[in-house]
Amino acid sequence: MVTALKPYLILACAVTIDGRIASITRYSKLSCPYDLKRLHELRANVDAVMVGANTVITDNPELTVRYVKGKNPLRVVIDGRLRIPLNAKILNTTKAKTLVITSRKAPLSMIEKLKSKNVIVWMVNGEVIDLKEVLEKLYVELNIRKVLVEGGGTLNWYLIKQDLIDEMRITVTPYIFGAGISVFQGEGFKTVHECPKFKLTNIALCECGNEVILKYVRVR
Repeated sequence: MVTALKPYLILACAVTIDGRIASITRYSKLSCPYDLKRLHELRANVDAVMVGANTVITDNPELTVRYVKGKNPLRVVIDGRLRIPLNAKILNTTKAKTLVITSRKAPLSMIEKLKSKNVIVWMVNGEVIDLKEVLEKLYVELNIRKVLVEGGGTLNWYLIKQDLIDEMRITVTPYIFGAGISVFQGEGFKTVHECPKFKLTNIALCECGNEVILKYVRVR
């Protein structure tokens, strides 16, 4: 269910057995072809896909729909300092629109360069991006009703910290990194009583026979 003035947020990620989405070297190619297809099916059924600056810098994703037929969602990048490189795929492919959310810390010259690439730029009032405010603006001004979050650990943490995630699709892969980037990379909750509560609504074995797909829905 879509809550008032906020799109329904689905977080999707592939993790190792020990809960990492990337290694200490930022290596993050964990999904099998079947899982990649599922991810693209999700992309084709949302209004927007959201990532953070680190994901763009490290993975250089295109964030368009491939492997299946469907529409390309709006690509939303959260980047308070405008650190994303101008040669990033997300800024140089016309298959989908790109919206960059930034703060007062962003260089004005970089904003102009992004606009010259037909990138939409929203600057928030302040030096910190309020994700609740961003989601409300997406909902009201762009009619965004469903968002797929493919963020790294930092963006994921800020979203869960503010209790903005409605659903999680987590694919557990047969690898162990031992260290690296966690699904939620932040200061953490102190006890289970502080954590948003989720209900496990589905569990499935991947067609590859070696991955497990978990679906959790927020209990409100």
